[in-house]
Amino acid sequence: MPPELTALLGGSTVLIVILVCGSILVTTVITIGITWLVIRMVRKAVGPDRSILQNGIAAKAQILSVQQTGVMVNYQPQIAFLLEVYPPGDAPYQVQTKAVIPLVNIPQFQPGTEVPVKIHPTDPTKVVLDVYQA
Repeated sequence: MPPELTALLGGSTVLIVILVCGSILVTTVITIGITWLVIRMVRKAVGPDRSILQNGIAAKAQILSVQQTGVMVNYQPQIAFLLEVYPPGDAPYQVQTKAVIPLVNIPQFQPGTEVPVKIHPTDPTKVVLDVYQA
């Protein structure tokens, strides 16, 4: 290193290197954290409620109507459904829900079709299509 630069920095080259590397590390950690949070928020907004899929009550439902929502996830459409749910041992009821359906599977989710669903154990208005059981 030229003597003029060493004099200008006051011999603090190591300190500058540590500060630059620390800044890069902090920026990387913050970027990864924000990316992780955004991905989680998007999955929660458009994906199925995983806790209902794992702990929900299995039931059947009949699709009454199908509508596009205009939302695409990985080039697959999110569809709004009006369902008539047939809970085990209870009276049927209607509920609206949304699900991302692969384009190749859309013919399987038309009005009149019976589909498997999972019902939230304490809130029967929360119903998730169990698309992987269809």
